Parts: sequence; structure tokens; C-alpha cells
Amino acid sequence: MRILAAMLGGTIASENVSGTIKLGRSSFVRSFLLENFPSDEFVFPSFETYSSENATPELYINALSRIVSETETTRYDGILISHGTDTCAFFAQLAARTLPNTKIPFVITGSMKSPDVDSDEPSGNLAFAVKMLSEGRSGVVFRNESGEEQLYRAHLIMSPDINGIYAEYKDGIEPSLRALPAGEKLPKILTVPAFPGSVLPEEGFDRVLICCNHSGTASAELEGAVRNWVSRGIQVYMAPIPRDGGVYESRQILRDAGAVELSGMPVEGAWAEVLIR
Repeated sequence: MRILAAMLGGTIASENVSGTIKLGRSSFVRSFLLENFPSDEFVFPSFETYSSENATPELYINALSRIVSETETTRYDGILISHGTDTCAFFAQLAARTLPNTKIPFVITGSMKSPDVDSDEPSGNLAFAVKMLSEGRSGVVFRNESGEEQLYRAHLIMSPDINGIYAEYKDGIEPSLRALPAGEKLPKILTVPAFPGSVLPEEGFDRVLICCNHSGTASAELEGAVRNWVSRGIQVYMAPIPRDGGVYESRQILRDAGAVELSGMPVEGAWAEVLIR
């Protein structure tokens, strides 16, 4: 196989220095792939790397655009992407909506521990990722609750819990494919968490995503804010939204105020939809 290896950073490209994880040790991924898969050809273009705390939608779009551009000029049988774990689900949701357009299998992976602390995890994830590509499968590879490597569906994946375990959204649907934004300014998204008494700014955003539970978490202040935003031409969405069952009155209030329900996707998928739709 000829595989495009896009190394975007994360713990898998880090080392432990006196108990502190420091990024920038990308040689592990390259060395492991070249040493363990000599019959495959890996191409390592230069990518801008970033840590999860410094990740931005612009960095995601730039990386995905670069990957797509590479596939348009060179033939590849697979795309292997290494990424930070904390925000991987957000990147994966964007990838799920854009990379299938290349018609090339893609797998995103990383590790919770740096290679010099526990090489088994990053090695196992990388090896399993290559195996999935050899089978023509796409998704996100991380260890599951049993400690085994698992391929998660990119459009259903949710951020890991406190133990570093990923999960899939159980009520999901296949998203529509999108073209990557080309040369246009990405919208600034205000996310309203489902926390009591959340502070709502008045300016500095183009779209709104209300992160709600099944009831909608509507308050009198939020209802008024939604009506105000919609009247100003600001698109307002809310998710996750169950596809079945009754609609709670509080969610109906937000819907009547003009918020659009994004059902069949986790909040990470809704964020991707709001960003590029």
C-alpha cells in the first residue's frame, strides 16, 4: 500500500520530561511505521502540528485541505492521520464529512500515553490503523474499555471520558458529505453549555450551538436570546437531539424561538455541521 501519513501532533508525538508531557517528538510514528511495515510505502508531507489546547477550526481545515490536495496530485491507497486525543473527536467529525470525497480509506489515531512511557499503546494503535487501511476501512482507532484496539466510526465518535475511553453516539445517522471551505472565513461559533446560569455574550460570534440534553435546557433568558439572535440573522442550532420520543416543552420553546434541531449526531458532529454547513 502507498499511505499518506499526516502527523498532526498529539501525545503520540511527545515525550515525558520529568513528569511533564512535551510535544514535538514525531519521529516515533515515522520510525515505527517504516520499521514494522517495510512492504508498504509511507509518504510523510510536512504538516503544521498543534496540541489539543491550541487546536482551532482553522488548523483542522488547513490540515484536511492539505490532505485532500495531496490526494489530488499523488495516488494513495490509504490516509493515516495521527492526532491529539482530547480534541480528536472534533477533528474526526470534520474528516467524516470531507475525506470520503477522496474515495480513499482514512484512519485517525493517537495515544493517551507518550511512547517513552508506554510504547504498547501507540504501537498497537498504529499497527491496527494500518491493518484497517489494508482492509479498506475508515474510522478512528483507539483502545476500548477492554484495552483492545477498536475502530470507531468517525461520524459517531464522541470525546473520551475521564479514563480516556472513546464511545460512539448510539442514535446517529450518516452525515451529508461537504466540500471543505475554500478561501472563506470560518464562522465563529458561540457554544452554550447545558449548565445552569450560563453567561450569554452579546457580540463576537456568527452562529450559535446550544449543547442541550433531551429537555432542551431552555430558560427565559435563553429563549429571549435565541429570539434576538435569530432576528439579527444569526443561525442558532441545538444538539444532541433524540430522533425518537416526545419533545419536552422546554425544547419546544427553543424550537419556536427559532433554534434548529440537529438530530442523529453527537454534539461534536453538530459542531462540525454548524462550522461548515
